[in-house]
Amino acid sequence: MLREYGAILDDISQIVDLIVLGLGFFFTVELYRYKHALAGSAWEQHFIIFLVYILCWMISSNVNQVYQSRRFMSVGLEIKQLIKAHVATFAITITTVTLYKPTLIHNRFVFYFEAVALCLTLGVHLIVRFLLQAYRSIGRNTRYVLILGSGQAAHSYLDKVNKNPQLGYKVVGYLAPERNGLEIQYLGDYSNLQTVMGMKIVDLTVITAPLSDERVKDCLELLDVMGKTVTILLDETVAKVARSRPIDFGGLPMVAYDGHPRLPGHEIAKRVMDVVVTGIGLIVISPILLLITIAIKVSSEGPVLFGQERVGVNGRIFKMYKFRSMVVDAEELKSKLAHLNEMSGPVFKITNDPRVTSVGRFLRKTSLDELPQLWNVFLGSMSLVGPRPPLPSEVNLYDPKHRKRLAVKPGITCIWQISGRNEVDFEEWMEMDAEYVERWSLWMDLGILAKTVPVVLLKKGAS
Repeated sequence: MLREYGAILDDISQIVDLIVLGLGFFFTVELYRYKHALAGSAWEQHFIIFLVYILCWMISSNVNQVYQSRRFMSVGLEIKQLIKAHVATFAITITTVTLYKPTLIHNRFVFYFEAVALCLTLGVHLIVRFLLQAYRSIGRNTRYVLILGSGQAAHSYLDKVNKNPQLGYKVVGYLAPERNGLEIQYLGDYSNLQTVMGMKIVDLTVITAPLSDERVKDCLELLDVMGKTVTILLDETVAKVARSRPIDFGGLPMVAYDGHPRLPGHEIAKRVMDVVVTGIGLIVISPILLLITIAIKVSSEGPVLFGQERVGVNGRIFKMYKFRSMVVDAEELKSKLAHLNEMSGPVFKITNDPRVTSVGRFLRKTSLDELPQLWNVFLGSMSLVGPRPPLPSEVNLYDPKHRKRLAVKPGITCIWQISGRNEVDFEEWMEMDAEYVERWSLWMDLGILAKTVPVVLLKKGAS
């Protein structure tokens, strides 16, 4: 059944969109050549636009969740996600191509291509949705479901099915110790399971009853013997944990519950990106690092680098490096300036901090003081993207909910950096970091990195 292969179908959908964009490029080239009567082939001069657009689309479509949970997505929301992804892709493409070769924008080809790409992808998505709905309307791709249990969990599941007819689920009834007001057929208690299986078509059994009930365990054993597919609606305690996955602990079957996404492929790619980008970056910017070193040495006494203990993933302590932007005894002066703190919560920030040197003020405004953290990223204690590493003294004052930001490796930039930085209060900052932890993916990291560049160049929120 289609929904059982949802992840594969989403990948296929993404591939189809890339093919559609390729066809759109071919059509636009031919249309543009016909309209402007161009001599020779127009492919070479416009192919760079297509390559940039495709790369940006792959990032933007994933950041805007175009291919995620589409089975629960309304047609309006799907159209909205597609348009947002195209607009973001278009904006980044124009910026990139203009920086590379401004003359490519003058002939308006990219505007034609964007219009064609948007129309084609919207059309394909709407046609596919229409065909799937028509397929289900004639009784194909329908899954017949039996609910085992009653109570609020059963009501919630039935409500979800009723609100999402595009899923193609049809509930045949429920088994429970007694009737419980569900607006579907009551098929008796758990002892009737074998009889019901012989009388009705049941593709999927959904268990909404407590697994501690011995009668439910007997039902599970019977369903296993019969080779039936079973899904279990987690109770409230377990459901608070965001995700679960089966693991084999030396032959002992166990279930692991993750408080944040575990995407092994994305995690490996993230580490590779960290090493490659910082390795190349440190070599390329070495002249800048040398100039900053000289400026700090000439302008004030003390070491060039400032090393400070910070808290990393799951509470690990590491030393984070920055270019020294303050006087040597800055930490001793901090207590005397505590009354000037402008940030809420366990964070210390004041405008025009008197401890900051003249060179340090420039370094902070341009974020150049953060460059040594590329070495932290290269070594693995930090990442390019992640919540900013806090001080141990700040972590000691955290509420439990604030500790979610420690569940992932800290980084140089994150949602906070692209959302106002010092203009955002502590609680909003923690909520942004929690959002990052809960929604993390490699595509999200790439989106944050892309948005960080203009924020740094415009010096937004820096102090």
